[in-house]
Amino acid sequence: MKIKYIAVDVDGTLLDDHDHYDEKRLVKDITALQQRGITFIIASGNSLDALLTMFKGKVNNFVAENGGRIFVNGRENSDYPHQRPVLEELLRFISTLPTPDLLSVSGASQTYIADQFINVPVPFYPHHAYFHQLADITEPIYNLNVSWFKQRPRLEKVNTIVRKINQAFPTVNATYSGAFGIDIIPAGVNKAAGLEQFVKQTGGNLRQLIAFGDTSNDIEMLRAAGRGIAMKNATPDLLAVADQVTTFDNNHAGLLKEVERLFHL
Repeated sequence: MKIKYIAVDVDGTLLDDHDHYDEKRLVKDITALQQRGITFIIASGNSLDALLTMFKGKVNNFVAENGGRIFVNGRENSDYPHQRPVLEELLRFISTLPTPDLLSVSGASQTYIADQFINVPVPFYPHHAYFHQLADITEPIYNLNVSWFKQRPRLEKVNTIVRKINQAFPTVNATYSGAFGIDIIPAGVNKAAGLEQFVKQTGGNLRQLIAFGDTSNDIEMLRAAGRGIAMKNATPDLLAVADQVTTFDNNHAGLLKEVERLFHL
């Protein structure tokens, strides 16, 4: 079947460990793919605000917030915010866990950071504000992120917390998102579900999709895609479900090299 879509994760996949990527090379590759009728999609746990800032003028298609917000050809088509009572309970539950190094929520317009972390630098959030209690935020919230990036616990410890959250809250989907952090999104929301909506809205299906990722929040996406490709640096759970693994990791342009090899760009 002819490939019509490429979906690409950002952190640990397109970006290297210093949050850089070759912008000119990406634009060149996207242009060449478009000429062949292939749509390039960023599928990320990052907020729509962060992605629109990072890829302004380069990418027009996003599945943001791990599938919570879908942006097709420069316009938002669907969104799936959290229920406020569930978020209140989640925040109380998180206060019983090992103290994180950062807690934030993704709102409709910007990221909101718990004010106890006001002294933590957050260069990866282009627009942000601080909140003391959830009532301070008056817009829809799509994702709750908890991170232990300073403590750098073992992955198994983070995954133990993921399991605790999912057991305690059947109406959410907690998933490891890389960088010692957990994304908590509404149940049923994931990158695969978001991409399925995207391709249906544009006249395609998931068998026509190649997906690239590096960690747990990419599992559903790689399983659902016509071809799921894990980065060489991917977590073991993602490597286990991938159809293929890149030759190079994210620090050696592994994603773009693989795209260029597959499509002879």
